[in-house]
Amino acid sequence: MKQNRINLMRELLSCGTNVPIWHYDGDGHLLDTTAEHLVLDKIFSYIGASDYMLQYGKNHTAPLILGSDMGLQWCAVFERTGNSVYLLGPVFHSEISGSYIIESIDRYHIDPTFQKQYIRLMHEIPVVPNVVFLQYALMMHYCVTGEYLNRSDIQFQPRSGIISPRTGNSEQEDNRYQTRQLLLHMLREGNMNYKQTLADSNHLFGSFIGTNRDSLIHATIGATGFTALCIHEAIAAGISSDTAYAVGDAYNESMIQCRNIEELTAIAQEMYEDFVFRCHKHRMNPNLSPQIQSCQEYIELYAEKPLYLATLAKRVGYSEYYLSRKFKKETGMSISNYIKYVRVERSKLMLAGAGVTIAQIADTLHFASSSHFAESFKKITGMTPQQYRTENQQL
Repeated sequence: MKQNRINLMRELLSCGTNVPIWHYDGDGHLLDTTAEHLVLDKIFSYIGASDYMLQYGKNHTAPLILGSDMGLQWCAVFERTGNSVYLLGPVFHSEISGSYIIESIDRYHIDPTFQKQYIRLMHEIPVVPNVVFLQYALMMHYCVTGEYLNRSDIQFQPRSGIISPRTGNSEQEDNRYQTRQLLLHMLREGNMNYKQTLADSNHLFGSFIGTNRDSLIHATIGATGFTALCIHEAIAAGISSDTAYAVGDAYNESMIQCRNIEELTAIAQEMYEDFVFRCHKHRMNPNLSPQIQSCQEYIELYAEKPLYLATLAKRVGYSEYYLSRKFKKETGMSISNYIKYVRVERSKLMLAGAGVTIAQIADTLHFASSSHFAESFKKITGMTPQQYRTENQQL
């Protein structure tokens, strides 16, 4: 039965994205693979992922996402007996350019005799969005174990376990790592005092997602990688996996459209602040019922779209009257006031940026008029939108 499921998974992947499947014994020896190029196994070992996978498998059975700093990803699925491991990948989670592949030859000291094959291999690796690859992980886990899991059960290899080439001062790189870990810890805790830490470490945060000397695609891979870490921390903090992945994927789409490093950095910071706010709110309201949490998450996710009480009621299976009463009882706010509050909070990020007028913000967030937006904003924040923009706009 298990082998039939695995064979079916192989067929599905081969006729779709063509993601390779590798089968190893408990000691890491390759038993079988659907991959055309066995050299991909050497890349997996080179970045330290193979050793980490085997060590993890001694004590855990949940699927494990592993990766490299250049954006390659694998997923390891473990038999309950610990006798073997199935590996999906490698895949890229976003498109990479030919120039970035050429650049990686120097960064990874690729042997000259292997460079042409390496370039061809990198171009042949499939591109699979994170949300799709995680679904593959759950499907493969079911095929191997017969067990159903949620995306929140999937584990991720910590970046400290990833080998990457040294490109500068090792002390500086260690400082960057420590800063990232502190930012991620503050995200999980919903610590609203993160702003000073983020400001003090601004150059380190920017370095993580790229410098002006990096190609934009390299920076984008770094930024989307940081998003994946933030998603993982948000889920650990109690945010539903569906919401965390939807939010992260939306920001990743914006990052992919960026035209320069500065724009990319601004969106990455906005993404981080969004997740911190969500985690903070969740910690402040730990006793909310799942239905009310679901309504709040839906409102926050679709604040820039029309929102209707009937839609929310249908989502949680309540009548409109009962949902309105229950929401007010648990949160202390009416649904309409909560929508207004979320939209005002969203507008702060837009006001801090450039290139969009207050009238456009009011229209985007579905306020009846600019004056209605200004009135709501002042009632909640104590200042007008223009005053907030003057004090907080990023140069």
